[in-house]
Amino acid sequence: MRTSCTSSRTGRNLTLRPKTEHDILQQARIEQDTDQWRRRYGHRAGVEGTIAQGVQAFGLRRSRYRGLAKTRLQHHFTGAAVNLARIDAWLAGRPLAKTRVSPFAALRPAE
Repeated sequence: MRTSCTSSRTGRNLTLRPKTEHDILQQARIEQDTDQWRRRYGHRAGVEGTIAQGVQAFGLRRSRYRGLAKTRLQHHFTGAAVNLARIDAWLAGRPLAKTRVSPFAALRPAE
């Protein structure tokens, strides 16, 4: 019957955590269902999106220079470039990129 349930050769695994760890995990899941948590996470998502844009479009991970002073200056210019690119997109009316949807989430029926 394994072939009708999963394509994995080893089957599925069920993780049973110790009670204290399970309780902490359940409490965290309840907390994540609050509006306050979603607002805080929204700020984090915005920051991560900005960093991702800097890395993908402007090569933020690599410095062209040696030395902290020039590298710092490059980071300031990169930040300014990200801001200018966002202003340009806003003025041109280009919509924001759509967030990736996982294959599992794509199975969810439309509301």
